[in-house]
Amino acid sequence: MGKRTKKSKRFCIIYIFLLLIIGSCIGIGYSYSEKTVANNRTNTKLSNEIIIINDEIKKKDAELSLLDKDLSYYQNIDQTINDTKSNYFKELKQLEDDILAGKSKRKIAYLTFDDGPYYNTYKVLNILDKYNVKATFFTTNINGEYCYDKKSENCWAIYKEYVKRGHTIANHTYTHAIFKGLYKSSNSFIEAVTKQEEHVKKMTDGYVTNIVRFPGGSSTAGKLKSSIISELRKRNYGWVDWSAQDGDGGALSSADQARSIFKSSINSNIEVVLFHDYNGYTTSLLPEFIEYLEKNGYEMYPLFYESNMINK
Repeated sequence: MGKRTKKSKRFCIIYIFLLLIIGSCIGIGYSYSEKTVANNRTNTKLSNEIIIINDEIKKKDAELSLLDKDLSYYQNIDQTINDTKSNYFKELKQLEDDILAGKSKRKIAYLTFDDGPYYNTYKVLNILDKYNVKATFFTTNINGEYCYDKKSENCWAIYKEYVKRGHTIANHTYTHAIFKGLYKSSNSFIEAVTKQEEHVKKMTDGYVTNIVRFPGGSSTAGKLKSSIISELRKRNYGWVDWSAQDGDGGALSSADQARSIFKSSINSNIEVVLFHDYNGYTTSLLPEFIEYLEKNGYEMYPLFYESNMINK
């Protein structure tokens, strides 16, 4: 009996031990299975996230590609603008040649404004905008930084308005000092031209002007005219007077007088019209003048160096 009892006990222990081992194996297997499922779920989630991230990377790459194209465009925008202007003026020069040769019945009027900028220049610019007309502004610094006609306003800001609105900026010398040394010598004149050229560049962040108008007209230079023109040529400057006007640089007595002078002076197929952007008569009559020119077949453009109207 004693031996059977011992054997039974030993068998029970072994049996229990085996059950424990089997249970542990089952538990481990179950645990492993659970971990495998969990890992598979994690891997699936990571795979989905990687797909999403890759899609975002592709989108960003596409966006960067577009930005690179935009950046390239803006890096070359100055050249694009210059090329566009060059082609525009090339076609305009051809039109002038055809008109002068009698091959075209079209007509051109170049509106020019002297002695600014003034605060009143804003009114002139707004009228030109309304009629979609581009003009040429012969600028000087005789009035200084603050507007002669409104001292609380900084008129140098108008230089950028000229460029922004597509007009030509031309040179009318820095001082306009007709009776105070401008025509003392050719050097004094060229110095005033060079100084205004640098002023225009500074006010516009680089605009280059190469057209000049003699204050008072080229005849005012007298005996110096020939030597001044020679010096201007060395600096690649052209110069221009005018062929039509409304008399606003003198003592106008009425709008009717300005209107009469203007209409009687318009008689060529290509006109360079002289105005002053400080004059109230001109400002009030400008819409009428533009409509008169349009009615009589004139197209209005800004002056350019290659124009036949520019003396070189």
